[in-house]
Amino acid sequence: MGVSVEGGKGGKKSLAANLNLVPFIDLLSTLITFLIATAVWVELSSMPVDQALSDPNAPPPPPVDVPPPPPLTVHVRGDGVWVGRKVEEGRNFPSVGENFDWTGVENAIEGDRRSFPDEEQVVIVTDDGVQYQHMIKALDLTRKFEYSKSLLGGGPAQASNTTRPPKR
Repeated sequence: MGVSVEGGKGGKKSLAANLNLVPFIDLLSTLITFLIATAVWVELSSMPVDQALSDPNAPPPPPVDVPPPPPLTVHVRGDGVWVGRKVEEGRNFPSVGENFDWTGVENAIEGDRRSFPDEEQVVIVTDDGVQYQHMIKALDLTRKFEYSKSLLGGGPAQASNTTRPPKR
């Protein structure tokens, strides 16, 4: 496969050139093959997500006599971490500078696990401006105690004091 280029103006000397496109096409097809072959094997770190789908035509479940307890909430703020299920029962672990009391948070999560051994859900809330590593640390602590369903959320930064619970 080739392309012929001929030219010249008027009666002047003509310009003739043959461009062979076969090597160029071979190079492109080889590069595309390598691109496709290597892109398939690249996998970014991921977190498995299970989504329970229900039959839309199924009848609704009967109402329960005892409502389920609220999920455990871990609220990571700029000035500390709040852990609890209810506002009045939660515990606050203030930070000292950039150092968070992760040992206290871990003990609170462990105590909640003993109180609610069958619970799987946890809500992790972070304020704007909180470093990503702090949210991941809270997620790791909840996974350590086998909370398998995590809901991650965030909100605007708050001017908080050490006794105020998270907003819902």
